[in-house]
Amino acid sequence: MELLFKREQTPGTVGRVRFKLWAKVDLEDEEAALIKKYSLSDAVLIEAVQPELLRTTILLSVGVFVLVFGFLAFSWSTSGGFLLGAIGSIGFGWWYLNEKRETIFVKDVMHGRYFSCKSVIALARKEAWLELVIAYFRQVMETAKHWDGTERRTIEPLPKDEAREIILRGL
Repeated sequence: MELLFKREQTPGTVGRVRFKLWAKVDLEDEEAALIKKYSLSDAVLIEAVQPELLRTTILLSVGVFVLVFGFLAFSWSTSGGFLLGAIGSIGFGWWYLNEKRETIFVKDVMHGRYFSCKSVIALARKEAWLELVIAYFRQVMETAKHWDGTERRTIEPLPKDEAREIILRGL
């Protein structure tokens, strides 16, 4: 497994510079087979909770619906405007949410994905974070080679005081 990075710099709005990081893993045939066998392509590598993104997506989708519905209801028909407005707002919402999300799935890096970064520091941080998570995922892939069959592990009892402390700590 190899991790590929490509860095880009583009002019942004109001004279600000935007940085882009493209990341992709280059898999060997055995690794791709393991991902397929255990359905790992939908596994989450990095999970990010973004309630503001969800709110923004909903507001923008409603705005797209109102614009499309208003324009088509006026020039075409109400039912056609409603239908195309709904399709347009759902499509736009899905695209916007997918484009702005920080949650990263295995399939994202399998096919390659661009990440927008506000600064070089954010780009370097994202690159380091991805490298760490992909290294972790690589080890999961290595253990997946041995998941078939039964494994026996002997669990020895602990001394009374140590056992009590573990129970009180909850592990």
